[in-house]
Amino acid sequence: MTDYFLQITLQSPLTASAGEGRVGLVDRDIAFDDLGLPILPGRRLKGLWRDAYRDVVDAWKLCKALPTEDDSETLIFGETGQSPNLRLHVANAELKEAADLKEWLEYLQDPQIQKLHPDDIVQHFATIRTQTAINRQTGAAHENTLRFTRTLQADWVFRAPVIVAPPDKAVLDALALGAAALQYMGTGRTRGLGKVHCCLITGDANNQECDLTEQALQALKDGAFPTISVTAPQKSIKQASPPPSSCYTTPTHLLLYRLTLREPAVIPAADGDLNTVVTRQEVPGSNVWGAAAWHYLRQPNHTPNDPDFRRVFLDGGLRFLTAYPQAIDNNTPQRLIPIPHSVRQFKDGDTLVDFVEGLTNAPTKRLDRRYARIGTSKLETQPVKTERNYHHARAGDRRKGRALENDGNIFRYEAIQADQLFQGAVLGSIDDLVKLKKWLPEGSLIRIGKSRSAQYGETKIEWIDDVKELSGLVEWDGFVATQTPVAQFDLEEEWDDDEEWDAEEEERDQEGLDGFVEQQTSEQLVITTLSPLLSVNEHGHPEARFPEHELVKALRLGHSTKTPILSRSYTRTELIGGYNAHLRLPRQQLPAIAAGSVFIFDITTFQEHITEDHLLQLERDGLGVCKGEGYGRIAVNRQNNLYLTNCEEERLEDPEDSPVPDSPSQQMPEKVRDLLQGIVRTRCLSDMQQDARDIANQATKENKIPSNTLLGRLRLFLRQDSLVESLENLRGKRAEEQLSNYKINSRDFKMQLSNSLTLYDLFQTAGTTPDSLTGDLIEFWVEQLAEDCDEDTRTAMIKTLVENQSAPLCRDFLDYLLTALRRKSPA
Repeated sequence: MTDYFLQITLQSPLTASAGEGRVGLVDRDIAFDDLGLPILPGRRLKGLWRDAYRDVVDAWKLCKALPTEDDSETLIFGETGQSPNLRLHVANAELKEAADLKEWLEYLQDPQIQKLHPDDIVQHFATIRTQTAINRQTGAAHENTLRFTRTLQADWVFRAPVIVAPPDKAVLDALALGAAALQYMGTGRTRGLGKVHCCLITGDANNQECDLTEQALQALKDGAFPTISVTAPQKSIKQASPPPSSCYTTPTHLLLYRLTLREPAVIPAADGDLNTVVTRQEVPGSNVWGAAAWHYLRQPNHTPNDPDFRRVFLDGGLRFLTAYPQAIDNNTPQRLIPIPHSVRQFKDGDTLVDFVEGLTNAPTKRLDRRYARIGTSKLETQPVKTERNYHHARAGDRRKGRALENDGNIFRYEAIQADQLFQGAVLGSIDDLVKLKKWLPEGSLIRIGKSRSAQYGETKIEWIDDVKELSGLVEWDGFVATQTPVAQFDLEEEWDDDEEWDAEEEERDQEGLDGFVEQQTSEQLVITTLSPLLSVNEHGHPEARFPEHELVKALRLGHSTKTPILSRSYTRTELIGGYNAHLRLPRQQLPAIAAGSVFIFDITTFQEHITEDHLLQLERDGLGVCKGEGYGRIAVNRQNNLYLTNCEEERLEDPEDSPVPDSPSQQMPEKVRDLLQGIVRTRCLSDMQQDARDIANQATKENKIPSNTLLGRLRLFLRQDSLVESLENLRGKRAEEQLSNYKINSRDFKMQLSNSLTLYDLFQTAGTTPDSLTGDLIEFWVEQLAEDCDEDTRTAMIKTLVENQSAPLCRDFLDYLLTALRRKSPA
């Protein structure tokens, strides 16, 4: 696939607003990633690109180069709702040199290293501008109108990866001309901010970059109108809905897959308000099911009427299970599972209690996290990182160019952050699973969730190992081979020793678990849902109720006059929806029992009729409908005797447990050295400003602050770059005495200053030999930040900074010192 990029060169400062600010720092902040590198959001770029292309279409229509009914804008940029035939995908724009920066920034910002902070990176690329509202009559500022806005500095170059399918000449010409028409973006476009130069870049056969925008503009200069008339893509064939549960066959084999989010993903949940989209924190199997079906239909000579397609995707031949987070600390990556709702945490401590094992009167609360690896006396949790992005629908009249109070809506997307790993599985026969690996090759890119035409949803899928037989693989343990039995009915041997029981009771009392009542587990059946459970009642209507009739059938208890009695349950319900890409309509929302719900059945009267084979078959087959999309997965008797009560939650991502990372093996790129040099300058200036405040405070205590007149003259000399000459020609002894009367006490200063130094000497030294003030400070910070570089590189960095930055640093230091002294001066 040919690579295409939308290249944006900043010709003026730009505020690509993130939609929120930082209290006490900035009111409007820019968008940047976790490392502090600035980004231009892809949804914003696509919307601006679309508006710019409209101007091109209008111009072409005026020149009779396009018919008035041309619909190329919709065919290229799409319309409301997702379509399986996406022509254009625009990712976030990153700095052109971001690839060289990221590896080193991740190392320098690692919790075990902590030499840099994302704020250091943000301050290197951006500055803070102030603005206020002025009263036109008085010329004074209005009260409470001071605002701080962070802006990106000019001349930075950004690139946004673009996918064009198919990349025919008409589409490329249209996008290239639209890029040329895109000249402003961000906030404050009418006030000198946001001027950009955009072009569509691609690579040729010799890996040389080719500017498609320049070619299209050259064609215009030669008197030819590039053809941008785009034909409609072939309509996709309507696909059938998932079959009812009766169509599914029991799977015999398994194939694990891993999803790597290359972009944030929005998996909409039935929550939030009208202007907020809340994401699920897992990837439902329906997303992979749809992607696999789409890849199948893209193969030559494949149609929806093929027997393979109908058997695998429509008749339940394959079951695509939900992808849950992958454990981050395991050499053999393991799939986590939802934390059962019966597991709670005591409000007055950190210990856990599992209500399956017993009940207590002590107040409890739910755990903050949703997924964990669960073993005997161990519950290891891991969070799913999410982010919140702000977007707005622009005014209907594009000439206004922005969202207005009554025209254009502000809305928010919650998204799963990029670069996280999720692991799922596909169940089916060995033949179908082998074919699936051919239809959806290793490393394929799929798109999941909402807004996958810009900024969100790009995901890489990988197959983990080969197809395995389900025998011995338990979903509760992340499909890791285990010999854990399922039945666990005869458990009297656990408490044969009265002394052991008494010791356990004493331990519980010492932990403050008074009132804890141990439950007898030998005559109960514990079912834990590992994914949402969809079921229907006797009339065929969806209902969030446990399908006890399916349980009776699965356990072969139809001959019995009695059924399992639901003694206790710990459940939550949710709505399961989705989106039909073909019809561009939302799917019906169905009530479901949420993952992690626990049902405890009393099976005293007929436990002799239940065999371990029945329970294993029940666990593999699941319950409810829509099993092909991963719903209805359950664990049977896996919570019995885990002894989670009185344990503490363990966190897998604890930074103290992670090893110290190795320094990147490659030599530090030039772009990284330039970035570090900029951060060294910033830190040196910060230290020098602190020294300036200390000098002003000492002068205040000794009542030796120069007069305001003299401070004003010095500032004027400093701004005219004539400080040294002016100091030598100060008129009168009074002025020189004011500067020489105060000797600096430099014991706590970052700069190397002698105690005999006066203000006069300080100004003169800063003007004549600035490197004597900054040399040691620069060397200190270079040694701190560039410790992993070789000595020659550090020496070169120090030399470059001393030669090029000493004078500007001293000038900024003196300007700040004069301001600090002026503020301390008596009125």
